[in-house]
Amino acid sequence: MDLKKTSIMLGTLTLISMLGFTVNFPEAGEVSGEDLVNRLNCRACHSLAGQGGNRGPAWDGVGRRLTPEAIRKQLLTPRGRMPSFAHLRPEELEAVVKYLSDLK
Repeated sequence: MDLKKTSIMLGTLTLISMLGFTVNFPEAGEVSGEDLVNRLNCRACHSLAGQGGNRGPAWDGVGRRLTPEAIRKQLLTPRGRMPSFAHLRPEELEAVVKYLSDLK
């Protein structure tokens, strides 16, 4: 490979790695429940305002139907096909619980 192609490739890899690190790591304390449910692809199974999947219950009014404790329990020890989210950090879990609890 010639020097020009090598330089271009190294420059591109450097740029990609820098962008990846700046995009994927939010500042400490900045945990958004809405961002997390989007990243975790929860809407593939759950709908909100008519948008999303239908394998799981719709989220419309979930904060009226379930307490935060019930939402947390469902995330940690789900029934049916829903995966467990026990791998989330405590602040991430609480952000998701708050987001869902606020959907009244």
